[in-house]
Amino acid sequence: MIKRFSFTILAVVAILAGAVACQRRPLEDPSEVVSIRIRVDVKAVTNVNTNIRNSVKLYNQNTTLWEPKLKQLDPEMMRVLVYDPETDNLLTQSFISYATKDESGEKVFAGNLGISHGNFNFLVYNFDTPTTQVSNENNEEQILAFTDELSPAQKAHYITQDKGKAGEEGYDSFQDISIRLEPEHLLVANERNVRISPHDSVVVVQTEANTVVDTYYIQIRVTGLQFASNATAVITGLSPSNHIGLNERTVEPSTAVVFDLQKGYDESLAGQNKDVLCAVFNTFGKIEEASSNLRVTFNVIDTAGNLLQHDVDMNHIFKTEDAIERHWLIIDEVWDIPDPQPNPSEQAGGGFQPQVDDWEEEHGEIIL
Repeated sequence: MIKRFSFTILAVVAILAGAVACQRRPLEDPSEVVSIRIRVDVKAVTNVNTNIRNSVKLYNQNTTLWEPKLKQLDPEMMRVLVYDPETDNLLTQSFISYATKDESGEKVFAGNLGISHGNFNFLVYNFDTPTTQVSNENNEEQILAFTDELSPAQKAHYITQDKGKAGEEGYDSFQDISIRLEPEHLLVANERNVRISPHDSVVVVQTEANTVVDTYYIQIRVTGLQFASNATAVITGLSPSNHIGLNERTVEPSTAVVFDLQKGYDESLAGQNKDVLCAVFNTFGKIEEASSNLRVTFNVIDTAGNLLQHDVDMNHIFKTEDAIERHWLIIDEVWDIPDPQPNPSEQAGGGFQPQVDDWEEEHGEIIL
């Protein structure tokens, strides 16, 4: 099932007597206006509103892993950028947050934008993403969507939870890796070479918005899940950003994303133990050429404060049918999380719990 969201953006186009199409900064003439309607349909997003792994449940939670990602497909604000097709330079822009529902119940944004007649490129994207940022907006070829890189302090805390020496050793394995926050979905529509004539009364631009972010589900089967206090994962070999004016992912240098893992169980697994560590995470995409660098590191802080790590090569997993068709990264192995508390029988014989056999019998006299 394809779930569609529609956005209509009303732009006011002022007609200038004697104006030319190459004019850089348009002026408004309230005596004559043309309305531009841009309808944006958000297509189905794999593993967000389609292909959800419904067999997975979370312990002690009423929500699902997918709900936060679904909310990202329901934006609160849209940004409209208008570019000169010949120079790719920004001419004007508008931020639109007023939303209503149309006759079919779909979301509609409306606002005003002033430009002259001529040829234009329209770039529209949602502007309510606190983690996903956009830079270089003044040029359509250079406009870039990205997320911040973790600082050394953030990296150490996020991965190790500041757990003493064990945490320091775990952090050392990521010192030379660029790790970024996972992006929110960015819905982008790009319509090029739209002609606005001085004689037009209404110009309708029909376009579709596609996310420039991929969403994946990842899970690893575990035993001893009750001994895990908290857990994160770092996956490498990913694209750090996207040139949204061209919809081209950047590939050099590759990056990694870090995200929290949740305790859950997968009802589709065979056997009595169905416990998993799992997550739904976003990324700007896998880099095809970076096959040798695709790996995930699971980081678990156990109930005694010890850092446990487990590395998995992801090259073959990204080639599976589940990964290609449904964006499911199912790791077919079992990771054992041991009980951090020693067995009581192993404590016997210690200095504080001597056994009777350790005592020697001595005879002597006590003078009173």
